[in-house]
Amino acid sequence: MRPDPVFDPLIAHDMIERLSAKQVEVLDLLLLHRTTKEIARELAIAPNTVDQRIAGVREKWGTRDRKQTARVYAAALEICGQSPCGLSRLNADDELGEPFGQDLTVDPVFTLSDVAPILRDGSWGDRPTGLEALDARFGRLGRVTAILLLALVLVLTIVSSLAIANALNELM
Repeated sequence: MRPDPVFDPLIAHDMIERLSAKQVEVLDLLLLHRTTKEIARELAIAPNTVDQRIAGVREKWGTRDRKQTARVYAAALEICGQSPCGLSRLNADDELGEPFGQDLTVDPVFTLSDVAPILRDGSWGDRPTGLEALDARFGRLGRVTAILLLALVLVLTIVSSLAIANALNELM
């Protein structure tokens, strides 16, 4: 297995020419940081088929993993003058020492703060909705009360359904 090669245009062109059209399809989506499942869904093929196509390219090029295969493909496309899906570099964060894909917050609480409700007159409202509105109006005690009321309604629905079923059973 060789490291990311430095190509001359003839080698890069030859490497791309040796790829099948189906392998190119998969590699183009791989450059867009798509997962195997996402690529499979988009191309309407099995995830195993996606992995086989990537493995075929890895065998042809001698790359060690998906990331290196994508880098080699992007470099070959750039040398050949083709656009690597608008990406000039993959995973530039590696050089910064930051872990890839760690842009999400650590806080596990999900809020709908980015969502603004549409009012009946068609304008955007900025007042809270759903559980946030319940909390804003009645506090935590209101939320607990609402949950208990919903549980009570559910129990009454089940009991009345059983009573109706029992009454119908006696009629027969």
